Order: sequence, then C-alpha cells, then structure tokens
Amino acid sequence: MGEGEAYEKISYTAKLVAHIRSFTDIPFTKEIAAASGAETDFQTLAGQSAEFMTHFAFNWEARYKTTDQIIARYHITQVLEIAAGLSPRGLAMTEDPNVVYVATDLPEILEQEKAIAESILAKMNIHRSNLYYRIANALDQESLLQAAIPFQSGKPIAIITEGLLGYLTRDEKETLAGNIRDLLKQHDGIWIIPDVSTKQLWKFLSQEDDTMQQRMQNITGATGRNIETNTFEDENDVRQFFTNTGFTIEEYPYSNVLEDLSSVKLSKFKREEILEILQMFKALILTIRSS
Repeated sequence: MGEGEAYEKISYTAKLVAHIRSFTDIPFTKEIAAASGAETDFQTLAGQSAEFMTHFAFNWEARYKTTDQIIARYHITQVLEIAAGLSPRGLAMTEDPNVVYVATDLPEILEQEKAIAESILAKMNIHRSNLYYRIANALDQESLLQAAIPFQSGKPIAIITEGLLGYLTRDEKETLAGNIRDLLKQHDGIWIIPDVSTKQLWKFLSQEDDTMQQRMQNITGATGRNIETNTFEDENDVRQFFTNTGFTIEEYPYSNVLEDLSSVKLSKFKREEILEILQMFKALILTIRSS
C-alpha cells in the first residue's frame, strides 16, 4: 500500500462525522449525509456507540460552530480547510461572494465532496466561482502551497484542520505544523485547531461512554490509525508542542457557542451537564510567534 493510500483510509471517518452533523441545523448537512450514504458508514464505525454519539451530537456541532465563530471574529474571508472530508463549510461560506474558500483532501474523498457540492449547487441553479477543491496531502508542503494559489496576497487566511490531528503521529504533527507555518509566513493569518484532545480528556469521555473503547477499535481497524496513542498527554504537552513548533496559542472554549447549538434537544444530558462538557473542550487559535 502506498503512502497516499494509507492516509486515504482516514477519510472513512468523514462519513461518521457527516451523519452526526445531519442532526444539527448546520446548512447543507442533511443533503451531504444523504448523498454520501453517510449513515451506513456511521453504523459500521460507531457500532454500539451509535446511540451515545447521537446524544453527544452537540459536541460535534460545537466544534464546527466554534470554528465558524472564530473566523467571523477575526473578519477573515479567505479560508483553507485541510483534510476537509465532507465539510459543508465551503457551500455555506461561499454564499458570501467576498469569501474565497479552498477545500483540500486526498483524491478519493475530495472527488466525492466536490461531486456532492456540484450536485447541490446545480439543483439550486447556482455557480460558485469562489469555491475551490484542490487535491493536497497535509504532510506535503508543495501541494498545500499550490492549494493556496486562489488566495489574494496581502489578505489574511484562516487554515482549518478539523478532525485531522488525532490521526497523526507526533512526527507527522510536526511536519504539518511546519507546513502550516510556511503557509502563514506567505499569507499571514491564523491556524484553527478545533479539536485538540488529551489523554486526560479521553479518560473523562470513556467514563461517560462505556462503548467508547469498542468504537475506537472500529475506527483503528478502518483507518489503521490509533487515535488514543496519537493523543497529547496533557494540556502542558499541547502548549509545549505548539510553542516549540513556532506558534503563539489562544484558547477558545466550545462553551462560547452553547446558545447556538440546535442538537442539545436530542441529548440525554441536562443543560448544566452540556455546559460542563463544553467547557472541557476548546479550539486553539495559532499565530506565528514573532522571534
């Protein structure tokens, strides 16, 4: 198996996330889930966790909406989403003609995402000249630099890696950080990581969800990647890693979007429990550290 093929297997989980997003009011999620047949892969990967994950949909919704809120607060109109999977963000954001959005991923999943987006736009009789799809490997600097060509120079960009870091080894994370640092040296802007997890957080989640271990085994089997092994040790490890790779860190808790979450009504958790959970999760906003 070639290197690209090995990474392509990570894309299986895009359908798991696409199905969970369909329980929210995030635009285009229901259309994407239906067109991609996401529910079948969700059931395979989630297994006995399917019911818990539906109750926990608010967390995936918060991850997505936290990212969007950060982009809005920084007034950034140029967005590069790395390993975009089946993200609806490009379709949603490019409704604004001032936004330039580039989705990147490996060939198989990107081709599917592009075909679904084009089908949705065709039904609406819309063409989006500000929406781009570019094949790129997150660990290949040249392909990322090529993907950024549609961006206007002199304007900042937001780089998003939603759902990617957990599948990368420590060395691969360092390669990715170096590639993104080089991109931000060219374009300026921010790197948004909405899902940095630690082994401490995993311990809490496994106490809440007794089917979690089985789900992780299913995902490891499908992707060849062990998320638990690749997770940061603790908060200090996270800070040290990103500081050492040349970034300044700002934290942005999921709880900031609590009032915007539509899927809380599906959850077995009470509002105060949801708030407590959301306060444990945060996005990181990274900028290049000045020397």
